[in-house]
Amino acid sequence: MIAGIALQGLTRVPHRTLRDHATRELREALMNGRFEPGQRMTIRGLAEVLGMSMTPVREAVARLAAEHAIEAEPNRWVRVPILTAEALRELRDIRVTLEGLATQRAAMRATPAFLAEVQQREADIVALRPLGDAKAMIPAIGRLHFAIYRGAGMPALVQLIEGLWLRSGPYNNLLFPGYARQERGRLRATTLAAMVRGDAAAARRSMEADVGNALDWLIDGVERAGRDRGGSPAG
Repeated sequence: MIAGIALQGLTRVPHRTLRDHATRELREALMNGRFEPGQRMTIRGLAEVLGMSMTPVREAVARLAAEHAIEAEPNRWVRVPILTAEALRELRDIRVTLEGLATQRAAMRATPAFLAEVQQREADIVALRPLGDAKAMIPAIGRLHFAIYRGAGMPALVQLIEGLWLRSGPYNNLLFPGYARQERGRLRATTLAAMVRGDAAAARRSMEADVGNALDWLIDGVERAGRDRGGSPAG
């Protein structure tokens, strides 16, 4: 979550540290659904939220634009991309493959400490469910997923998955309340149960279904919106 940062003392922090901090904060905000698809912001506005000067924020924005996570008009505005159904379908296919692989590898090398961590992450999600707060649920779900993926012991794979979540993260807002109420963590529970009993293949299949079903819901919604407008499917 983007958090306000006191201005006092920031002049003593190296510029590179500020740039990296801004990049990390914006990446987490995108992955955790803190921004909505199509949302516009200014560099100045982001700098004010982050509590730093515009220069490191501008450089962070340039990094994220290079990853196609945001769209930017230099020195003017920043926009969260609007994805077409076709773009979401491509992301779905890649995410299903990579996240399924990461889950299978994590299950193959699972330790009691790893299983305890992911079970606690799932318990955190269940505890949040009665509140109906999507802005709290989305990052909690992300923490569970990436606890699993890091368990694969494949840092390059986790980095690839993070890049995909940067692009699809803002659309996670559209899973609430409809899809979330329908799913209620059923597939997550199935994935964890398979990992506990050491069935890596079943854990992979369940994660693939979890990721694929959620993105299919988003794709269907984007296509319906396009038909309602009488044009081509768009975000």
